[in-house]
Amino acid sequence: MKLWMDVMRDLESVMNDHERILDAWGEGGVDGVVFGPLVFGTAKLGKDTHSAPSGDIVAEAYDPNPAVYKRLGVEAPAAPEHKLPEKRALLEKTMTAAKDRGMQVYIMYADSGSGPGGDGYYMHDDKTMAARVARMVDVLEHFPMADGAVMDGPEWGYEMAPHHMNHRSYFFNDLPPELATMAADLGYDYKAMVAAKDRLFELFHNFDPARVRLHARGGLVGAHQLFGADPDLMAWLSFRVDSLTRYFRRVREGIAAELDRPMRLGCGPRSAAFAPLCGYDFAQLAEFMDFLLPKHYFFHRGFDGFIGTVYRYSQTLCEWNPGLSVAETLDIVQALFGIVLPGVEDMADFETALSPEFFQQVATLETKRALAAVDDPERIVPWLDTGRFPHDGDPMSSRDLKMLLDAADEAGLRRFNYHHQGNLSAGEWVVISDKCGTRWDPRKSDWEPTDELVL
Repeated sequence: MKLWMDVMRDLESVMNDHERILDAWGEGGVDGVVFGPLVFGTAKLGKDTHSAPSGDIVAEAYDPNPAVYKRLGVEAPAAPEHKLPEKRALLEKTMTAAKDRGMQVYIMYADSGSGPGGDGYYMHDDKTMAARVARMVDVLEHFPMADGAVMDGPEWGYEMAPHHMNHRSYFFNDLPPELATMAADLGYDYKAMVAAKDRLFELFHNFDPARVRLHARGGLVGAHQLFGADPDLMAWLSFRVDSLTRYFRRVREGIAAELDRPMRLGCGPRSAAFAPLCGYDFAQLAEFMDFLLPKHYFFHRGFDGFIGTVYRYSQTLCEWNPGLSVAETLDIVQALFGIVLPGVEDMADFETALSPEFFQQVATLETKRALAAVDDPERIVPWLDTGRFPHDGDPMSSRDLKMLLDAADEAGLRRFNYHHQGNLSAGEWVVISDKCGTRWDPRKSDWEPTDELVL
């Protein structure tokens, strides 16, 4: 197994010592680096997004090339006020040094900072799409050493806990009026989908134990009955997939039409169980995306965590339906997503859900499902976040990380993308390097992980 290292925040911490860091990473099994967003001064941003508490200037790492945007008929974004030529040169030197070591180089959030688009919904509006494609083409032309780009989103919402909507999209808000035109163009009845969404919301507030016991474990047909036997609900779920698949396909085609060199492109869905609700169809995406990065985020609490999301579903269903037990809400979750958490029957059980059985069963299944969508296991590169504070979530120990990697390895996984280097702890690096390269020995190495809790 090998890994890519994600340099998501604080580019400077890697740039300023890149020779030593890249050598240490390579020894530990890193054969690719994902850089981005390409913005300097973001290590510990305060409320003022133009400067960090350290006094560093926050500025993008390149000037837009107006010719690219003119070709695509859109307005170029403004050039950053601060050029920071020394930092720009050092970033390019760092990327080139990674390539010289045989590592792949990818740019994350390559569409960040795109210029103004049109007035329509961003997934459907032609001008907005052209503006995003232009930004990605501009970035990839500016950094010719890059092998490709990684897209994290967009996606439809997957959380149903109203109190969590500030972190991730609340899926009952996912049908605003501006979607009507896109729905019609894709062959969907917008008003019917809205009505189905409202019926589902009402149903989620009116589950009774008998209904759950009758239908929840009844397979496809039982689940259809559990959620109202509502064809328009199924249409809404299909719309989510069709709209997002078309979006990513248009990005892929737009970049291919503009760039004069091969370019690898990947996107990051949630883990396989949640991905369809977010609009990600692994099999369809694998037809035109070079690789997929499902989120192997299994922590509790925080955001994007597998256990945390199941917990919030159960918690919310209990709040909306006082007559339901936790076990009955988990039956609903199983019917909706196919998820079974071994040993979890009550709220307190979520705190110990990361058991050996969890990794053997859930992590294995999530890995196998993702791999089933591709013809080459190298095309599945899950984002992996553990450590002290993953995505604001509860800590995952080095033991958890080892069980996760062992389970994924046995399921056929060949590489992952560690998120992200600023948070890498010593314990994680021992486990990762032992699995992927030469085990790190702090007594002999002149480098150690930063372990800075950089969110």
